[in-house]
Amino acid sequence: SASSQMARLQTHFAQLAPSCSAHLADQNAVPILTTSPHHAAPSLSSLSAAFVQAHDTASRMGLGVPLRVTLATGSGAAVIQTGTLPEVDDDLEEEHGRTFLTGNGVVGEHMMLVGTVVAPADRLAEARLASWGVEEVARKFQ
Repeated sequence: SASSQMARLQTHFAQLAPSCSAHLADQNAVPILTTSPHHAAPSLSSLSAAFVQAHDTASRMGLGVPLRVTLATGSGAAVIQTGTLPEVDDDLEEEHGRTFLTGNGVVGEHMMLVGTVVAPADRLAEARLASWGVEEVARKFQ
């Protein structure tokens, strides 16, 4: 059933990196899965919205599609964000072979999902591994 599949995904999501906080949101910063305490959700939603804005700006500037954003803070935290776009058919390609991308990361009728992993700076390698796991979970939602 759908609820048991969601429970399995939540369990898998929580096991990606126990010392990190992981968060998956849609392009509107609405949480889908999170391992963070409830009080951290608004901040993680703000980070998700910032990734969507950076993605949109980089795309409009012709820099290409951002794959990952890494942020190190002065307080010793590391944040890794990834954007997962659905795979598209060749029918959705424009001239010059670029994927048709509408505002805010929508490909066709599908939305980009934003994964965010927050960890202590000394756990950056673990956070990178967790971010790949978050991307895999995001693909299951698309």
